[in-house]
Amino acid sequence: MSALPTPDYCDCFKLSPAAQAILDRGGEILDINARACLALGYERAALLGRRLVDLVLQEDQDAVLRAIQQSAQDRVPFEVECRVGAPGLGMRWFSVQSSPSFRDDRTVAWYTIFADITDRKKQDAWLSQRNALLTALSHNLPGMIYVFRPGPDKGGRMDFVSEGVRQVFGATPEEALASPWVLYNRVLPEDLGKFFQQRDDAIGASGRLHSEFRLRNGEGELRWCSADSVAGLDSDGNEVRCGYISDITEHKLYLEARMAAETAERASQAKSEFLSRMSHELRTPLNAVIGFAQLLRIDTQPRLSESQLRKAELIERSGAHLLAVISDVLDLSRIEAGDMPISIEPVHVDTTVQDALAMVAEAAQAAKVHLMPPLFDLSVPVMADRVRLRQILMNLISNAIKYNRPDGEVRVRVWQDDTQVSIQVSDTGLGLSVEQQAHLFEPFNRLGAEQTGVEGTGIGLVIVHRLIELMNGTLAVNSQQGVGTTFTVVLPAADTDQPSDHGALIDLPQPTGSATVLYVEDNEVNVILVRQIMALRPAWKLVVANSGEQALKMVRQERPDLLLLDMHLGDMSGFELVDLLDADPATRGIPKVALSADAMPDRVHAARERGFSAYITKPLNVAMLLQCLEEQLSKV
Repeated sequence: MSALPTPDYCDCFKLSPAAQAILDRGGEILDINARACLALGYERAALLGRRLVDLVLQEDQDAVLRAIQQSAQDRVPFEVECRVGAPGLGMRWFSVQSSPSFRDDRTVAWYTIFADITDRKKQDAWLSQRNALLTALSHNLPGMIYVFRPGPDKGGRMDFVSEGVRQVFGATPEEALASPWVLYNRVLPEDLGKFFQQRDDAIGASGRLHSEFRLRNGEGELRWCSADSVAGLDSDGNEVRCGYISDITEHKLYLEARMAAETAERASQAKSEFLSRMSHELRTPLNAVIGFAQLLRIDTQPRLSESQLRKAELIERSGAHLLAVISDVLDLSRIEAGDMPISIEPVHVDTTVQDALAMVAEAAQAAKVHLMPPLFDLSVPVMADRVRLRQILMNLISNAIKYNRPDGEVRVRVWQDDTQVSIQVSDTGLGLSVEQQAHLFEPFNRLGAEQTGVEGTGIGLVIVHRLIELMNGTLAVNSQQGVGTTFTVVLPAADTDQPSDHGALIDLPQPTGSATVLYVEDNEVNVILVRQIMALRPAWKLVVANSGEQALKMVRQERPDLLLLDMHLGDMSGFELVDLLDADPATRGIPKVALSADAMPDRVHAARERGFSAYITKPLNVAMLLQCLEEQLSKV
């Protein structure tokens, strides 16, 4: 062992809180203080004369030797990190810093300091594992993972930023780590202040932080983001927040769309209720106007004069026109609101055409227009709403009659092409110009017909067009001025040969014998009207209840053959009355016919589902009411 080059050690070496040693030129320990012995886990005597490299783990020995050799060659200090197997302490990491001392251009000794960095190495390993985990997670998440550390600067600093920062912010992880303001500057100013306030309030608290804000991404798009983080402590007890930022723009759009849909649904329900109420309120007075006008023409005791009959007919026609306007406006409103119930089922076209022709036959005769026999290449079922298809055909045929010429013709033809059925309505009227055809389906545009004296609303064809679309069909028009007009409805053919038609309207039952009918109605004018109509059938007994409660008592007393119910009673609805009657075995099973001014199709469908045999809308048609009652009573 070489002698110490300078025996000038004083107590400062021995008592130093730092682990120190002096090595000779061969790397053997010449002297070592108590602190170093304690750190290395050896007695001083066991260390003196040993080479430093022999204490180091074999895997690190080459690095230590190279550092010593390079230091001697370059005459500069060296620093190296290595592991030492300290007895009783296990494997420890040390940072070895050594400065050479020279004499006569030779290296005499190295003055060396040992720093135990085991805890730092463990912390570095933990951070490396954490970052590896965060990186792995970030590759499988659409958003950005980050670790934030508060600092003197308001922006703080980032310890970790995942690759997701590119997608969310349009920045690189390196840019974000260098300065978080690269990210903050993307956030809208009005949202950034709120975010900072929420973050600052959360610093020092252990709870979760949630914040939402808007930003401009790398492409300049405005996006919504959500930031969530939780607080933690590093090895030094300083707060860090681990968080996740995700793009929630689509979620925000979904919430907005759902809110808009819910608002629209509430508005649709309110509109539907309003239309139902308006239908009832408008049709109720028309029921008296049209009904009594019909009675004046039908009743022969005493018979009216010709002049009076013409006046009664004018009242009835005006009421019918007003009813048509109300019905068209309500139908159009329901279609526009998406609240028009359509029941698609197989329907026989020939039966529906015969029904429509029967219903307009009187109008054709009055207009001196010839309804030509319909042409059917074959009897085919079509997929449609039976009631709405009849409404479509009646509208087209009625227009062909109204806008025809005296002694003109109206013809209906039906044929099938593969999976489609075409229904064609042709007339020999004045026809339409190209300009008129361009505005044919505009609501309330009568194309100049308002100057001709022909009654109309200008929305019938609009309703026809949209009803056909609701039934997955198309409507085409071909017109030539002075020659006539042809409308062609094309609908899907049905796959089944068992349509659900209910028979043609011309097949009506004949009057039957005596019966008792209980009419439940809270409107006195309507009661008077129905009493006079029922007077035309003396064999029928009419009993009247003015409320639902009274009807419950009278059903038990009279046990009527048929119930004729208004759907809007003072104390309950017609549906509620039926539920009470069906709940009692003594009053269950009586045939029911609805007579209501509420003509909304959904109410009609609901009544059918609740067991009503028929649904007659006000203003009522006297003949139709009598025919319906005769048909229902004949079954009893």
